[in-house]
Amino acid sequence: MTTDASVREHHWDAARALLMLLGIPYHVAMAYRANQVWIVNAQEGDLLFTWMAAVIHLFRMPAFFVIAGYFAALLLMRRTPGAWLKNRIIRLGLPFIAALLTLNPLLNLLCELSNFNIWGALGSWEKNSLQSGGYWVRHLWFIIVLLYLCAVAALLCRVAPRVGQASLSVRADAMMARNMPLALLGLGVMIGAWEAGAIELFYVLGFATNLPQEILRIDQLIQFAPWFALGWLVCRAPQFRAALHRPSPLIALAGLAATLLYLQIGREVHPMTERFIGTIAAIAMTQMLLAAMKRLANQPNRAVQALVSGAFVIYLVHLPITAGLVVLGQQIAMPIMIKGALVAVLTFALSWACWRIVRASPTLRLLYDGVGPELPRLGHAAPALHPVRHSVP
Repeated sequence: MTTDASVREHHWDAARALLMLLGIPYHVAMAYRANQVWIVNAQEGDLLFTWMAAVIHLFRMPAFFVIAGYFAALLLMRRTPGAWLKNRIIRLGLPFIAALLTLNPLLNLLCELSNFNIWGALGSWEKNSLQSGGYWVRHLWFIIVLLYLCAVAALLCRVAPRVGQASLSVRADAMMARNMPLALLGLGVMIGAWEAGAIELFYVLGFATNLPQEILRIDQLIQFAPWFALGWLVCRAPQFRAALHRPSPLIALAGLAATLLYLQIGREVHPMTERFIGTIAAIAMTQMLLAAMKRLANQPNRAVQALVSGAFVIYLVHLPITAGLVVLGQQIAMPIMIKGALVAVLTFALSWACWRIVRASPTLRLLYDGVGPELPRLGHAAPALHPVRHSVP
């Protein structure tokens, strides 16, 4: 694959940061959904938050894993598989362990306090901490899945070095670029069929138990592996990638139709059908996001780069803060839309303050961002094709 090393594609990093920061409004909306109880119980809800959570959920993590696959393919063209995987383990593994041991126990206690008094909350917290693997993992599941995918990618490039350098043929790339909407929707149909069948099979075979599902997250590995592979394809198909960065009325129409259909009948149809419709919506919305970010965020911007730098840490710390604010909000009489907006704004502000504290301490930076003086960022040594900081998807 040939690229112009003088071009810096800032929009990929901006898109990744945006998707991580969308975790704040998503989790706030989850807490305030109408007639649906989440891990933290707000004891009130509104249908608008239900719709908001559903729409963000449709595309946020699929798009995230597309970007993760893109960066993996990009860096494995320039790094040895072993060195790249070692960096991934440190950059993702250290924050995972630190958050698992310090942030998630606090998160779980706050969630229990949303349902019980202090003694009841402590009893439920102790019981669930001893019995439930998912209780420990919570919002850190994506790191587990990402480490799986990184290990598989590195292994493939190790045993078959040509995989690390291979690109889509020029002819196939050009054909997909010329017919981008149909090609992308065709890929969406294949991914949708995979998710409809493979995930359902996982549940039918009885694997939805503590170890394979709640701890190892195998079902989410099945779900997001095709999106990671799609990101890899996008990186290795430059003409198709350029086409993805252009707005498409057909893709926008398909995305709108699939999203509205999902919101209307998603919970009334078989889960296989729900997953298929959701996949079509997700792939269309991912393309729309990439096209929008290419137009809006492909130039250096200090504010955007500041958010890019802090997005990972903000994501790690935001959920305990959200849970605490939701618990406090139970005692305050206020219109729910205003309350939800205030919780989101305060969550971001407090999470940003935590990032500033982490950034100022080399020890905290190593633990919660995986960055230390002895661990230079891969982005600093790589050619200028990619943004300054992209190594934590």
